[in-house]
Amino acid sequence: MNADLTTVIVAVLGVAGTLSAPLLTHRITARAKQQEFELQRDQRREEAAKAQREDAYAERRALYAKLNTAARQYTQELGNYLRAIADSEVTEQRRADLAAARRVVRDVYSDAKMILPERILDGAAMVNANLGDAYGMLMRLEALASVQGADGAGGEETVKAAHHFCTVTLYDHVGELRQLMREDLDVTGS
Repeated sequence: MNADLTTVIVAVLGVAGTLSAPLLTHRITARAKQQEFELQRDQRREEAAKAQREDAYAERRALYAKLNTAARQYTQELGNYLRAIADSEVTEQRRADLAAARRVVRDVYSDAKMILPERILDGAAMVNANLGDAYGMLMRLEALASVQGADGAGGEETVKAAHHFCTVTLYDHVGELRQLMREDLDVTGS
């Protein structure tokens, strides 16, 4: 009986193995396909995340360049306007140039507030505030010059103070902002 039972068990296992082999093969194949699909999905996600990081970097880099250029041009226009005040040669063209530079800085700074990291935004806010202070200083100086004349004693001290503010303080702050932006872009190496 033992031999017959063993034969039956072996036969049953053989038939079960034969019948289950396609099912197991199908299951193993399905599992391999699922793993391959998940791997491809993960790769697509990584590629999309990398592309998004690269786009954000490029956008930030372009904005930094525009912000630096706008701040430097506005600073130069403030210096030009100050010289025009000191020489009593303020013209409508000079006013228009200053207004245009001021408008560009305002627009770029407005865009920057939506994108810049907090640390860089703090530096940009400082530069923006200093540019506004310089503009106000020049407008008051121009009004004073029109009343007293450009070579009045009090006006000369104001011209010196404004010149120092525009050529030292503003340039220093714009330079500090540029350095912060370069550090953020990781381009500070030699």
